Amino acid sequence: MHIHRNTVRLVLATTALVGSLSGLPMVARAQTAGAQASASTDKANTLSEVIVTAEKRDTTIARTPLAVTAYTGQTLKDQGIVNVSDLQNVSPSVVVGRDNFGVNIAIRGVTTTDNTSKGDEGISFNVDGIPYGRPVEEGLAFFDVARVEVLRGPQGTLYGKSSTGGALNVITNRPQDTFQASADGEISNYNTHREDFTVNVPINDQLAVRFAANANEADGYLTPALGAYKTGPAVNGQDDVSGRGSLLYKFQSDGTLFVAVTGGHVGGTGAGQALLDKVFTTSGASQREIYGSPFASSINDSFLNVNAEFNKDLGYVHLAYDGAHLSFQQHDMTNSGNNPLANNGGQYGWRDYHGNFQTDSHEVRLSNKTPGRIDWVVGANWYRENIHESDHNWGAPFVNPTYADSTNGIDPVNNTIHTTYGVFGQGTLHLNDVFGLVLGLREGHDALTRVGTFAAGPFDAHGKLCAPFADCIGGPNNGSESASKLTYRVGLNAQFTPTQLVYASVATGYKAGGFNDFDPATHGAGPYAPESLTAYELGYKGRILPNLQLNSALYYYDYASEQISSLENIMGNFVIFTKGTPTTLYGWENEMNFRLDDNNTFDGSLSMEKSRYSNFRAGINANVNWSGQSLDRTPAAVISAGYNHYWSLGDKGSVKFRIDTRYSSSYLISDFVSAIHYTQSAFTRSDASLTYTSADQRFTAEAFARNLEDNIQATGGGGGFTPGVPNAATVAVNTPRQFGLRLGYKY
Repeated sequence: MHIHRNTVRLVLATTALVGSLSGLPMVARAQTAGAQASASTDKANTLSEVIVTAEKRDTTIARTPLAVTAYTGQTLKDQGIVNVSDLQNVSPSVVVGRDNFGVNIAIRGVTTTDNTSKGDEGISFNVDGIPYGRPVEEGLAFFDVARVEVLRGPQGTLYGKSSTGGALNVITNRPQDTFQASADGEISNYNTHREDFTVNVPINDQLAVRFAANANEADGYLTPALGAYKTGPAVNGQDDVSGRGSLLYKFQSDGTLFVAVTGGHVGGTGAGQALLDKVFTTSGASQREIYGSPFASSINDSFLNVNAEFNKDLGYVHLAYDGAHLSFQQHDMTNSGNNPLANNGGQYGWRDYHGNFQTDSHEVRLSNKTPGRIDWVVGANWYRENIHESDHNWGAPFVNPTYADSTNGIDPVNNTIHTTYGVFGQGTLHLNDVFGLVLGLREGHDALTRVGTFAAGPFDAHGKLCAPFADCIGGPNNGSESASKLTYRVGLNAQFTPTQLVYASVATGYKAGGFNDFDPATHGAGPYAPESLTAYELGYKGRILPNLQLNSALYYYDYASEQISSLENIMGNFVIFTKGTPTTLYGWENEMNFRLDDNNTFDGSLSMEKSRYSNFRAGINANVNWSGQSLDRTPAAVISAGYNHYWSLGDKGSVKFRIDTRYSSSYLISDFVSAIHYTQSAFTRSDASLTYTSADQRFTAEAFARNLEDNIQATGGGGGFTPGVPNAATVAVNTPRQFGLRLGYKY
């Protein structure tokens, strides 16, 4: 093992120390209190607290010295958050793009630009404590959700690699000790139908089970209205079915076992991108016009995940274990959607992707059972991801295009393995009833290996013409890269009152290095360095009044090396190419919740950020100097404001009206190959809803409209520029206007 022995000794010594100190009388300070509550049912003129697990143990947001925002399951429903991408409409400093490899999450401008199987994410994505490594898997469990936590800033100590910019935690509902059942149904434009069902059954005093099901069906909104082929279905359509069965067993001696099995099928027309020229120069339905293709887009994916969590109190110490096996099978048939004249001089591009993802993860943690002079957590984790894939890209002739006449573009046929293991510890030493000192360390080891082949051009490694639909076996595409990294967090907290916290921290984030499928310098696989970030943050969380909450954070990011991935032209085809560059980001974030009275509440946020490349050259030949330029998707200002008004109908129920809007200043979307910046101009997105709730809280009916402006915005991409060819480049976009009705019943 490559973990330093001194680090192991440090963790063991820390465990012994905190174990002995946790038995000491606690310095006088306010106890952690509060329970998760919904403002829609809490009619007192105060704001409720939400319990989060951002620090790998239960704390209230008011006592968590991080920039973290939590959304309860009810809040997600109220604001129309039905998938991961929708979080960008409500969460400060979050932008979510999407491509054929899945979602691409950016927090404070930190993200990944390589979503392929060899890339690592910049934001750690976790469901019930289990890390999901592939973007295409993120969001599969986004139903029957209890809470979503968005952690901003590097989380290298507790979450390890791929948390350079933060973490996103999805926590699903656990089985309860009372019988519950619910059903929700939604209909809206684009022929959208969404259904959710849950049943919770207590078997006895110790055992309860829960079943949840979810279905989403919707037509796409990117319409094939251009070119010779206009009859295909719209892209970005859904046809998904998911289910989860879970049990919670309570041991008589202070312990619990939670087990969940989640599975389903993902269908529809798959993720597509809009035409860059259309998005930036038109509005409404015209923005969503793309080129039709003779090759239909469809996805046929399935998944089956098993995860478990074990908790046990051992004297003064609490033991926790999270483990899982994730299985994902992918078969996607997609097309490019751009002007075919931009593809290799005039071709219809289509893609036949097969993938088999098998992931295993285990994490064990020890922490103090009750608050003491030192609040601490130590642990160890192991993670392995095994991916077998064929990413086959084809080109069909512009005239009379057929599958049979298509020629191979590129086809990497690979087996890729990501392995991670490490030990970590973090604690807060309470110096007195106000000040606390935070120290966290993690020693981690990461390895990436690939064995496979890479074919570029019409012929395989033996000079034989490749024909659909068989794999095209090219020359060797093997590579490996490994590294060990020590990350840390140092902080000082001042809890002046139970609801007034000031914190300062220095934290590091880390993303493992890797290798490129093709490096122009070596004409073969070539390595690139790990990514590292040091973040400085000063924050305040305060209940200024019983009915006014303000959270504010100033941050400065020093990126010693940020991994920037673009496309490299190989024989007329493009493959991902990654290199490191120093960058700087800094900003100021603010969140506010104000409860004027029992019937009127306000919420809002203000985020401001500046970013720049310290030393970066773009273009295929790295001949354009972008030093000093802004990074992608980092608007200078984002402002959101929301208002809720409640009407009591006495014994007939209540009505709630909500309206909110979000303003974003302009930001850049870059084509790294052509060294071109595109500007997404400033925009607003506004939502409104009217919800009736019966007096017994069982029945709800909601009419809603989302994105009243009915304009879409670029959220990522920007590649494919071809001189002299219109509508060549494409970009990922968010959703157009949606309006409809949602009904729900709880038993």
